Amino acid sequence: MNIRLKVKVMFIVLGLIAIIILGYIIYKDYSADFKLFLDPDADRTQLIESIRSHKLKDALLLVALTAVMCAIPGVPNSVIGILIGVCFGPWIGVVMNITGNILGNVIVIIMLHKFGTSKKTNRSDEFIANISRMKNPLFGITAGYMIPILPSVIVNYTAVKLKLPLKSLLLAITFGVLPTSFLYAFGGDALLKGNTKIAILSIVCVALLVFLLRFIQKRQAKISA
Repeated sequence: MNIRLKVKVMFIVLGLIAIIILGYIIYKDYSADFKLFLDPDADRTQLIESIRSHKLKDALLLVALTAVMCAIPGVPNSVIGILIGVCFGPWIGVVMNITGNILGNVIVIIMLHKFGTSKKTNRSDEFIANISRMKNPLFGITAGYMIPILPSVIVNYTAVKLKLPLKSLLLAITFGVLPTSFLYAFGGDALLKGNTKIAILSIVCVALLVFLLRFIQKRQAKISA
């Protein structure tokens, strides 16, 4: 096992341990609220007041959990994004989701700069080739962050390979994660308040976003070819 792979495995293991610890602390803090949420006879107004009574400590824990899950390849953080909307409402939830995703992606980019990468996959090679052929690669990077099913590590790896400046990358990450952050936060808030229409609409919007960006990506690749 080479040094780069050892470093990658070590950070993934540490990240998984951090997820378990953070998840356990959050569960303990919200255990009474979870039980109230699952009780069909619970008063919804009391439930909302109880869940929304948590302050800075739990907000920071959820942001940290989002960042760690974002930084580990293959670990989806959409559930945490929705949970943030449930616990802190739509607007604060959007800010928390964006902050956590920015931190997670920046951590990965720093690690890639410092330690490089292990053996690339065909999927990352294809993505890099498609983005490199674009007139404005930054647009492609931004679109990549918007696709929930596309591992962010591939997008980050591409950004590092293209040597994009950090300032531009921060803008790309921010605008890239904004749509899903918005939908997760508002979907979580709607779920708590029992507004199933908005919750379903948020899920449909995420699905449409994935298909739309996939279509744009394939279209751009054909035009470039």
